[in-house]
Amino acid sequence: MKKALFLLLSGGFLFAQNSELFSNDWHISKIVTGGQTVITPMMDIALAKSDFVTYTSPVGYAFNSRHFNSCQIEATFSGSNIFTRVNSACTLGMYGGNNVTAVNSYDQKHTDFYIVPTGTSYQYEIVPNGSGKTLIVTNTLNGNQIYYNNVNAILAAREANLKKSFLVFSNPVKDQLTVDNIENNLSVKVFNMLGQKMYEGKSADKKITINTQNFATGQYILIIQDEKVYKFIKE
Repeated sequence: MKKALFLLLSGGFLFAQNSELFSNDWHISKIVTGGQTVITPMMDIALAKSDFVTYTSPVGYAFNSRHFNSCQIEATFSGSNIFTRVNSACTLGMYGGNNVTAVNSYDQKHTDFYIVPTGTSYQYEIVPNGSGKTLIVTNTLNGNQIYYNNVNAILAAREANLKKSFLVFSNPVKDQLTVDNIENNLSVKVFNMLGQKMYEGKSADKKITINTQNFATGQYILIIQDEKVYKFIKE
């Protein structure tokens, strides 16, 4: 009887939270610190899933947030959209592949977000994102945020990528980059390898031309509709 009552209470407590926290796998997509947004940079290894898990002995909850390094945050829930840090720990590896500066800088922001004093609270929100969902975790003290997309959104993006075909020329680029054979009114963004946004616009007449005269020499990432990713070089 006691065991049945315990299971009922613990199950009811989980139900009080948004069940989508626990039923989805999440992938980190961007970090906002001090009002500055940085998207997850490209790296040589696959991006591992982040997930919320429950423990039964002792009863507890944890969030495993993963980029290159991983952080585990033991937490308690209060209300329907707040969790509070009880304890946390992060791995401390150093990435050494391509795009090393951007990846390690981003990874440091990720670990700093969760290595905080005991009692720090985070607000979470799950919002629709096309065919998937986005989890937004906000530090209630400083307003910094991490965004995560669920697996369904990522798979949908990959499927959409396979169906889309566009032309990019020239690469390497000197004064302008042209993207042709794309649908109208698609979001087009360019980021440098530090994750800083260099350009944002919309496609029209099934193409878009980007002035790159003021871009510094180096590699850049073109992103169409937050799905299709293309790397190019500015000479």
